[in-house]
Amino acid sequence: METESGRRSSRPRSQSPEESPRRVRRRRRARSHDDDEPLRRSRRLQGHIPEETPIQQVCFICQRDIHVDSLASCQRTPCCGVWMHRHCYQDMERWVLNCGNCRRVIGDNQPEVVLETDEELEEDDNDEAPLPSGADDGLVRLDRELERYRSEDRPNHCHHEGSYLWDELPYDLDPDVWRRYYTFLRNFVTLYRDRDLYIHCSVRLPVEPTREVRAILYRLFIYNTPYYTYNLIRIQRFRLFFRRVEGQRDIVIQQLCLLPFPGGPSLYHEDGLWT
Repeated sequence: METESGRRSSRPRSQSPEESPRRVRRRRRARSHDDDEPLRRSRRLQGHIPEETPIQQVCFICQRDIHVDSLASCQRTPCCGVWMHRHCYQDMERWVLNCGNCRRVIGDNQPEVVLETDEELEEDDNDEAPLPSGADDGLVRLDRELERYRSEDRPNHCHHEGSYLWDELPYDLDPDVWRRYYTFLRNFVTLYRDRDLYIHCSVRLPVEPTREVRAILYRLFIYNTPYYTYNLIRIQRFRLFFRRVEGQRDIVIQQLCLLPFPGGPSLYHEDGLWT
């Protein structure tokens, strides 16, 4: 014979009108979770603010900082999941087939959900200045991008302490290399429109030229290549020769030239996406 207390304990708990079955299920799941993983009650951690994992220091395209409060104007790349500014991603997606960070093909079937601010929507409505009558549309647009790179002083913001790739290769690189590169690039598309672009040079390093180190140099060239360039050439590839020099403190790029032919197979077969 059941006792009065037993009968009371076997009765199902009545639900209030405001409490839905879904809420009851959530409470039951929460209880089971608490049984498996008891709450941490460390007195040492009381009063401490939870630590936040940093998203990423800078956008790998424009080298500008990315903060939590600026996520409304940012998005992740669908290939490698790196945070970058929305405008930078749209430029990259428009002009190139490969991600500038991981070099994988950017997938068209992986849309990104992006939040837009009113200020950014107004910026999107701004039209470019009209092109001069009779001018070469491609060269004019490339000239504008190169001029913007120069006005932003991009060569001096390319690789320095605190920049995106500095921690991986903390050695200075003469910014005049990129100023010469802009001139060579303009001359190349004038002479060899719709041809393959091979970047040739010798790179002297204070460290061993591992695959990771070589990839940093490739990415620095990508960063200094205006996106409209890819509308004027067939493809961009590298024929860089790397070597370590004992006692050297900086990165030195010598014999830089842009040619429409490879001049031979690459010495670094594992760099297939770049070479």
